[in-house]
Amino acid sequence: MWGLAAFIPFVERDEGGWFCQESLAKEMRMKKILVLVIALALIGSMAVMAAGSKEGAAGGKGFRVAVSNSFITHSWRTQMVNDLQKAVAYYQGKGLISEFNIQHSGADVQLQANQIRNFINKGVDLLIIDPTSATALNPVIEEAVDAKVLVIISDEPVTSKAPYQLMPTHDVWMEKLADYVFKRLNGKGNVVYLSGIEGAPASDMRDKGFERALARNPGIKLLTKVYGMWDPSRAQQAMADVLAAYPNIDGVVAQDGECLAAIRAFKAANKPLPVINGEGFRPFFEYWTENLDKGFTSYAIANGPGFSMTAALGVGLGMLEGKKLKESVLPKGQKVININHRFEITDKNIKDALAEHTRLRGVEDYIDEVWTEPQVLALFN
Repeated sequence: MWGLAAFIPFVERDEGGWFCQESLAKEMRMKKILVLVIALALIGSMAVMAAGSKEGAAGGKGFRVAVSNSFITHSWRTQMVNDLQKAVAYYQGKGLISEFNIQHSGADVQLQANQIRNFINKGVDLLIIDPTSATALNPVIEEAVDAKVLVIISDEPVTSKAPYQLMPTHDVWMEKLADYVFKRLNGKGNVVYLSGIEGAPASDMRDKGFERALARNPGIKLLTKVYGMWDPSRAQQAMADVLAAYPNIDGVVAQDGECLAAIRAFKAANKPLPVINGEGFRPFFEYWTENLDKGFTSYAIANGPGFSMTAALGVGLGMLEGKKLKESVLPKGQKVININHRFEITDKNIKDALAEHTRLRGVEDYIDEVWTEPQVLALFN
């Protein structure tokens, strides 16, 4: 907004004094004009404030950000929310976020739909959604897009083409983990697959990656597929039930939060350990390092809780500011940003990975990946 000086008439001084040949009446008129200009400027300032945060950081107001999250039942999601809130605090400190809200729906699709509608009605600028269903939320997601809300689907995909989506490549990740197990078995053996949550979009994507690896290995027999719910206690019980039904298991492929649980189930049943992939779970890393010299070996790809959510937040704010994503990141005409998991852990780097995690994050459960602002900005032109 222009400063007040831009609206005040310029007054010269001459030989006759401060005001050039001006009468008292004209001086009074000038004072009235000045009062009027100040009043109009104040009214204008109030109008700018009332306009809300749609002007964003450019108007000095920041953006209104909301997150609609589904599950919050296990430590991975708790850590994800903690990472997100730290990132929000950082961007609030920079003046990019004026208001932040997050709501959790669990597995209740209708509740999540209602929460999304509430955010639409509040007029948020950026809405990040971790959906409980790949299809059921499409109508309300499209309502948000139609209402000119910038919608970014994070972590788990939806089938709607309307919103932007920032996705870890869950299928590629699971395919690599399955390949590791099948290779260790030399392409032959009885395998159990511990999937995640039935119907959860990310879990379904991972299933596809597992199935691709399985199709390439005809000598691998899938005994059964069960759901560990991404929860160590539930996964251990699921594996115990499988062991009661299938005594001869050569390998286990498991999603994160479930690998150490499977090991514990075998130990509780006094069964020899199968070949099993690893996970970016601190207790699993501790088990791995403690037993490395005893012949235990594994392979993991960390699925950091902060990965997609902090990236989605940074990308969304950049887009609201008018920045353009590189075409290598978001091809022209596309709306899905696919990013591979990058942190691979083997017998060679496991001890260093655990030490680094402990140094940075202490006793937090999952090996993390939180996107910094420079990392996010590198995605833009």
